Amino acid sequence: MKKKIIICFAALILLIVICLLIFVNRPVEKFYLEDKYYGNNNLTEIDVKILNKLIDDKESFGLFIYEPSCVTSNKFNEVLISFQEENNIAFYKFPFSQINGTSLEKEIKYYPSFIIYKDGKIIDFLEADKDEDTKRYKNKNDFKNWFFSYVKSKSLN
Repeated sequence: MKKKIIICFAALILLIVICLLIFVNRPVEKFYLEDKYYGNNNLTEIDVKILNKLIDDKESFGLFIYEPSCVTSNKFNEVLISFQEENNIAFYKFPFSQINGTSLEKEIKYYPSFIIYKDGKIIDFLEADKDEDTKRYKNKNDFKNWFFSYVKSKSLN
């Protein structure tokens, strides 16, 4: 009897692990940002109030987390602007120094970062201390490949 219980328990654990692996490795379906972000290449600074409103309104958008005096933030800003000019997509920027007390405080530990939101929820973000993200900060094409692995481009004819 104990043997059957152990086998059933092991099978249940295995099934749970398999389900978790499938769920975690499931690719995110590509989506569009809100229409207002296509067709211009603005990089608009926002405050906590506006950020919270975007999240509460369940918008899909891109957010650059930066610190003005940071050399890495400034270099990534150049990559981002070049990407925006090429793809005609607008983003927001938000200073890391204002992150305390926001919903980002638990997620974003270092700057710079870039966050992709879908329906007011974080889909993915670049981590300044993560080796695989380093190239995305330095190279427009690497950033572009990462960004468009989540977000659909819009042809604006």
